[in-house]
Amino acid sequence: MPDLLERTLAEHTPDSQGYCRECRDATGVSAAWPCVTRELAEQARSMNDSAQPADSGSGTVAGRRRARGMGTGGFEIAGDGRHRSP
Repeated sequence: MPDLLERTLAEHTPDSQGYCRECRDATGVSAAWPCVTRELAEQARSMNDSAQPADSGSGTVAGRRRARGMGTGGFEIAGDGRHRSP
């Protein structure tokens, strides 16, 4: 399955406006990048890659965003885990 993983990572890339080139709903609206499929593929790659530290999560787009303080997408997270607009 490594070929499927690499193909998924190659296909699910951002366009010039920051949306996934592959993910679209029934109406044609694109998903924001990184899409869920991309994040899952990166997580699978980091789990299979013995060179990546398993505890940091920095091998994924979501992990890198969290490390840079961008993981909340500009929203505050309340104590109940829900996003609040600033």
